[in-house]
Amino acid sequence: MDEADWAINEFGSALLGDQRRTDRLIALASILAQRPEVSLPAACDDPAMRKGTYRFFENDAIEPAAILASHADATWERVAALPLVLAVQDTTELDFSTHPATTGLGPLRVPSNQGLLVHSTLAVTPEGLPLGLLAQEVWARPAVPLEERGRKKGKRPPDARESQKWFTSLAAVSAGGAAALSRVGQGSGAAYSR
Repeated sequence: MDEADWAINEFGSALLGDQRRTDRLIALASILAQRPEVSLPAACDDPAMRKGTYRFFENDAIEPAAILASHADATWERVAALPLVLAVQDTTELDFSTHPATTGLGPLRVPSNQGLLVHSTLAVTPEGLPLGLLAQEVWARPAVPLEERGRKKGKRPPDARESQKWFTSLAAVSAGGAAALSRVGQGSGAAYSR
């Protein structure tokens, strides 16, 4: 499968409110897949493509969840064809401390650093082949006043704790697995295992 076919498979069903936006997403994914090691401006070396890409990312009408949903659907199709798949979860920090003009950030593990947290669930074969994302949440921690830092943890209700992301992802994977099983039918083998 070449990059263009891969991009259509992963993002062709993205509901972005306008087919031109979906077409732009497919073109962008195809270009980035051809040169994943370079920066966005280097990958989009055509000035028109670069301008269109920045306009795409700045468009408030485009919901990141719609992009993820299209990719997750394609991932579930791959998962459904296999007898066993691992759903591996982890949270990572994206540190934007060196980009002071960036808004919407929150404190990281080191409170003076600012950024976002990303909790991803990746489908992987037992041999280690990544199949794609099943679920992902991105958030910024709320700023904690200096006088409240270091106080005893555990006072927040369970559904307000960051650890809840693990359970939310587990629920999403369970729901997606059940849906995948219903699409392929019980007779063709389990798409996931609990």
